[in-house]
Amino acid sequence: MFAPCATQLLDLAAVEPGERVLDVACGTVARRAAARVGAGGVVAGSDVNEGMLEVAAATAIDLPVRIEWHRADATALPLPDGAFDVVCCQQGLQFVPDPPLALREARRVLTPGGRLALAVWRSIDHHPVFAAFVRALERHAGPGTAAPLRAPFGGPGREELRRRLTETGFDEVQVRIATFGARFPSPGEFLWRQAASSPLGVPLAALDEEPRRALARELDQTLGEWVDDDGLVVPMQTWLATARR
Repeated sequence: MFAPCATQLLDLAAVEPGERVLDVACGTVARRAAARVGAGGVVAGSDVNEGMLEVAAATAIDLPVRIEWHRADATALPLPDGAFDVVCCQQGLQFVPDPPLALREARRVLTPGGRLALAVWRSIDHHPVFAAFVRALERHAGPGTAAPLRAPFGGPGREELRRRLTETGFDEVQVRIATFGARFPSPGEFLWRQAASSPLGVPLAALDEEPRRALARELDQTLGEWVDDDGLVVPMQTWLATARR
């Protein structure tokens, strides 16, 4: 689900061989950046979640450059001033408690003239499959269970992103819409993969059998228009913001 977005983010940042790249809220972008900068470059990744770092490190093998992993909050990066040519953050800014401080930290670790590239999902209204999933969860598991699934889509919109970047001191701010799709074998597989990779797992496992079956039946019905011969298509939209220090 994140790979197409990571590729577009790195394309907009125009990452080149030999450059120094930091991936904040890391994993997918860092691995792809390593292939672009090559042996002469530097790639680092930071995340506040140790488990995410472990997964990222375990999948970052056979790359031309060793990635440096840092457990750190985006608002307090343990990195020197001006250490990177590019800072990327894919779908992480909306989870940071203090986004303006995180943007100031990103600017601090950028070299003068360095580039920032951010991806933030558009609102859930632009994600019909997830919107239907949230409504079904609210009916069968309660609003509290559905809340974590809304959170990724609650980030800043176009003008707020532009304002925050400008107020932080970034120049040449551009905000674009990117669209792509993810695929799952079926609505049921989509449900259980979401449960396995998010905080939904525990409350869904605690549901009685009948509400769990009812949830699966509703998703089969409501997501039918997004199913083709290859399974379920999940259309996604994200803001991609770029700026220069």
